[in-house]
Amino acid sequence: MIDLLIHGRTFDRVVDALQPFRARIRPLVVRDGEITAAWGPTAENPVQPEIVFGNTDVYFGDAASRDTFIQTVLETKKLRWFQSSATGTDRALLKTFGRQAEIYTNAHGQAVAIAEYVLWQTLDFLRAGPERRANAEARAWRRLSARELSGLNWLIFGFGEIGRETAKRVRLLGGYVVGVRRTPGPDPDADQIIGPGGLHAALPAADVVLLCAPLTSETQNIADAAFFSNMREDALLINVGRGALVVESDLIAALDAGRPAFAALDVVAQEPAAPDNPLWAHPKVNLTAHDSPATRGSKQRNDQTFLDNLKRYLDGEPLQNIVPKSDLE
Repeated sequence: MIDLLIHGRTFDRVVDALQPFRARIRPLVVRDGEITAAWGPTAENPVQPEIVFGNTDVYFGDAASRDTFIQTVLETKKLRWFQSSATGTDRALLKTFGRQAEIYTNAHGQAVAIAEYVLWQTLDFLRAGPERRANAEARAWRRLSARELSGLNWLIFGFGEIGRETAKRVRLLGGYVVGVRRTPGPDPDADQIIGPGGLHAALPAADVVLLCAPLTSETQNIADAAFFSNMREDALLINVGRGALVVESDLIAALDAGRPAFAALDVVAQEPAAPDNPLWAHPKVNLTAHDSPATRGSKQRNDQTFLDNLKRYLDGEPLQNIVPKSDLE
């Protein structure tokens, strides 16, 4: 019998899908800071799960369950597989889990939700959303001109799953996509793929610049004063990657100087953003609380990734989305 550590809310969503594995697994369910065995014998103390499914139910749930879950993972001596619902591995805790587990896998179910967030932010910018809302609040009947999605040039820095899902939608709406990734070359979801060395040269042609790269030593502070000086005056910057991709003081100075025109940020360098963070009140910034992936669909897709991998694990087949140990150092 293989022990699986899982959050109570997650278990409630997937319990029916777990039934075919009932003879082979024992879910150890974390609720209100307590761990109980859903099936089979009572869990021994301390529990030693072989499989762990870590997701947003854990990290953004109640503190007692989060602390119990994390402490259990840190103390287990036989963790063979950790399934994460996150794409990135730059968080210190996830790196710790990844080094502790024999196998660490991630998920990309949130890419669809983030791509839709990007389109929402872009349409709001193109249609002068802030000004329209101000007019409505003032009961001012003013007609405003707008720009269209069709024909826009997009520069997507980080052409992974999020960049790809965004590009698919952008191209269907008539946009032109230049993707930036380590390995340039043809890609069915982009009009052009360039390497990081061509980033600054591509900025002047971009109507929308999307940052969705992981945080590494190469990408940290990539969007600095020189970066912004190469952007168009009417361009939109969107960051759904990591806050530390952007030098925030340089961004504020650039917005004040009129280049770029606006920034839509779902991430900041220090999260949660402090109340006195100047990005909150800046008239050319729309700041959201790192919730672009927070949809029901994201959870369902990430749950399915776990379930597919669970079947593979129990059947002795290779798992999908294995993260190399080198990425967890």
